[in-house]
Amino acid sequence: MIKPDEIIRSRRRTLSISIDSFGRLIVRAPIRFDEERIFAFLKEKESWILRKQAERKGAGMDLPPDNLDGYEFLLLGKKTKIQLVEGTKVGFDAEQNVIYLPHKNAKERLVKWLKENAKRILATVTQQKAKEMQTTFQSVSISSAKTRWGTCSFDNKIRYSFRLLYAPKEVVEYVAVHELAHTKHKNHSPQFWAEVTKYVPDWKQKRKWLKTHAVLMEIF
Repeated sequence: MIKPDEIIRSRRRTLSISIDSFGRLIVRAPIRFDEERIFAFLKEKESWILRKQAERKGAGMDLPPDNLDGYEFLLLGKKTKIQLVEGTKVGFDAEQNVIYLPHKNAKERLVKWLKENAKRILATVTQQKAKEMQTTFQSVSISSAKTRWGTCSFDNKIRYSFRLLYAPKEVVEYVAVHELAHTKHKNHSPQFWAEVTKYVPDWKQKRKWLKTHAVLMEIF
């Protein structure tokens, strides 16, 4: 039997269902509708629900639980596990791909750690690619954007979402090249894509990875 992950009741008149980015089934129902009526509707829509859930779960990721201990997510494309520990400092074992995270304010500490490392890594990659592309930029900053992996302003200030740190290094490099190409071409003209292709010939595959894993924008 299909079971919803969440039922949201309101003064609406109709029953509707949706599948979120993580494959969760969300039901929106009128206050007067009992569960029997809701489950009967879900039974009718079972094939559609299962198909959509399979599509949404393509990235193989789950929402972080309240207790982060044991939660796994991607870090530079590699599955990384969180282990909650006593103490006040975040530690990282690069060989075992384990982040040692203090219990207290765990999520806040993790996001701060991710942003700090994103700034360091993405600034280095951008500098390397700028030298290779023989171009310059004003600065690199980190945001919490959930709709864009990176942007380049008119005055060549590059801004990345810290969530880009989840992507494999080669995908990170593609995004850096993409934004640096905007220092030469302030659009997505054929000349712009020619510049990107010059340094990342398989950019379409990298862009496909980002689209397939857009669900990562929802993590932390």
